[in-house]
Amino acid sequence: MEMLLNRTCPSENMADNDPSAFWDHGPHFDAHRIGWTVSGAFAFVATVVSIYLIIKHSQYYHRPDCQRHIIRIILIIPIYAVISWLSYRFFHYSIYFEAVRDCYEAFVIAAFFALLTQYVEDSTEETKEILNNIEKKSCPFPLGCYRYRPTSERFLHMAKWGILQYVVLYPLITLAILITEAFGVYCVESMRFVFAQVYLKSAQLLSVTVALYALVVFYNAISDAIASEKPFFKLLCVKMVVFFSFWQALILSVLASIGLIHETQYWTRSNIGRGINSLLICFEMMIFAILHIYAFPYKPFRDFGNRVRTPLFKGIIDAFNPIDTLREIVFVTQKVWDIIKQRHTKASPEKGQFDIHRAVSLKYQKHKYQNLEA
Repeated sequence: MEMLLNRTCPSENMADNDPSAFWDHGPHFDAHRIGWTVSGAFAFVATVVSIYLIIKHSQYYHRPDCQRHIIRIILIIPIYAVISWLSYRFFHYSIYFEAVRDCYEAFVIAAFFALLTQYVEDSTEETKEILNNIEKKSCPFPLGCYRYRPTSERFLHMAKWGILQYVVLYPLITLAILITEAFGVYCVESMRFVFAQVYLKSAQLLSVTVALYALVVFYNAISDAIASEKPFFKLLCVKMVVFFSFWQALILSVLASIGLIHETQYWTRSNIGRGINSLLICFEMMIFAILHIYAFPYKPFRDFGNRVRTPLFKGIIDAFNPIDTLREIVFVTQKVWDIIKQRHTKASPEKGQFDIHRAVSLKYQKHKYQNLEA
């Protein structure tokens, strides 16, 4: 009990740094230098492959309502790879690098939800008719006792809120981590209840679990309607990136906290845990970068536009503009609050925002995509 209530946080970093240089009359290789060299190679390959795919989508940016979300999803690979390498190389400052990575992770979950919605909107009228007539389904484990109608307004808004809360809460939790770290009460070296880490990690776990569960429930509701888009492969590529990064970090943090990871002369237990996690992420991002070529190919969009190229930076700028997601967060927050208060509001946000109600509507005039040519 005394150990659990001890308010003295172990040092996050060793007082002494390794004085030797990487190259001093020849290369000096040790476990750390080998690790950041290998992780740098993995990160380089992942970044090059992903940038190539982003450029190809931007060159054939003929369906912006889909491709803006695809580019946002692909970008998670170089962001994760580069930041993880920086976290390994400059491990004293890894908590600050990882804050940027974690915030973008939440943005990608929202982008994937928007992409699924757009696929439904692009489906045939016959498919929408079937989707509108689906009978009630049981929720996946562990809420199997609850049943829902996939196209009911209440379900769709609650599923959307379950996903978008992650976009709002995760950056706020990350900001709280940085603030508590600055005041010395976070303590990355310990999961004891007197420090903030255990509470903020629990909040992160709850938020990401709700978001992924809502995403799976929403996917199950529409997967048959968009089977031609191979949504399961896309879901796997997105979910596994988030799954590996979060659970690896959490497991390694626990292992370091209970002493199963041992410190070295220049590395604390926390440093080693974060270094292992960064190395694993760099390797995993290289694998996912290759998988993204098959999950989010550019060739269908190239053929859609008769191989006509669009201005490169126009597509990139459009894809990196987050205003649609911000508007959707404001709308769905208001809508969920109205549902709780049992008040009626408009069923759809303003035209141009991704919305499942507009997507499944049989009365909606299908959007005619225009080439973004100068």
